[in-house]
Amino acid sequence: MAEDRDESGGGFGWGLVVGLALGVAAGAFLARGPARERVDELRARTIELTSSARRAAADPESPVRRAVQEGISAARKRRAELDPRTSSETSGLTELGTDG
Repeated sequence: MAEDRDESGGGFGWGLVVGLALGVAAGAFLARGPARERVDELRARTIELTSSARRAAADPESPVRRAVQEGISAARKRRAELDPRTSSETSGLTELGTDG
């Protein structure tokens, strides 16, 4: 009976080792070549979009900034409607800053 237990207990361990080895091999393969170029392109595009979004939000004439300000105002009004106690707490908050 002890022999049966020893034989069946090794399946999980070997499966884990084989799965780990296959995962490392697949990761190494995908980290090179076209997939790596695609990741680099996506990273550069994300940085570019983040930068342009920050510039748009900092520009006082930007429609993005106006939309953000309107959203903040609407949220404050709705919060005050739902819980009158918070209206005195949030009235001291400043508008969206331009420091990025």
